[in-house]
Amino acid sequence: MAQSGEISLDNLDNLIENYMAFLIRTVSSITGRYVSIENDDEFSIALSAFAEAVRRYEPERGAFPAFAGLVIQSRLRTYLEREQKQADTVSLDSLLENGQEFPEPKEDRQDQEILKEEISLFSKELSYFHLTLEDLAEHSPRHQDTRERAISIGERSSQEPSIVSTSYRKRKLPVRDVARLCCTTEKIVKGSRHFILAVMLIFVKQFSMLLHWICDGRQAHV
Repeated sequence: MAQSGEISLDNLDNLIENYMAFLIRTVSSITGRYVSIENDDEFSIALSAFAEAVRRYEPERGAFPAFAGLVIQSRLRTYLEREQKQADTVSLDSLLENGQEFPEPKEDRQDQEILKEEISLFSKELSYFHLTLEDLAEHSPRHQDTRERAISIGERSSQEPSIVSTSYRKRKLPVRDVARLCCTTEKIVKGSRHFILAVMLIFVKQFSMLLHWICDGRQAHV
């Protein structure tokens, strides 16, 4: 992490790179889901808030990460509240125009609770393999074809009991065994081993909301 004396807009790009895990963790904790650093509006808001924090920061405000976290949380919550109000207004107007009753948002709340619980359980599974959500975000494939291939390898591996049991016993993905099972090279598996392992765990544990995320991942980048 950068020291307080280095907090300056002159090295903003370097600061963002150094604080990437912090940014992802902060956004995820507020939104309750995975963060797409390329496509998420929430992550763009967080980057803008981070730059704002850099401009406004003074040593008297305390540790920079704590200050930046407060600024990001404030801007994100304002944005999310505004988006929710707009969504509620559109939904209500649409239903009233069709003569329907406006339903209680019970399912949405339940989905959010399920998602948060799955993320918590998934984090515990990752910790068994000495991995975190930040590690997963850092090591996720950026290219679409690489990502789709890794998802397919992870899904196939989840269907092979020997691969799953070996992974848990050794607390890491058995690269050679996976490569042989999926008829690919060890280099390809090793390059995405953390992501492949994470996908395998999601399929093995049948995390329904995260499985939806995986399926969406076949169509878009994370």
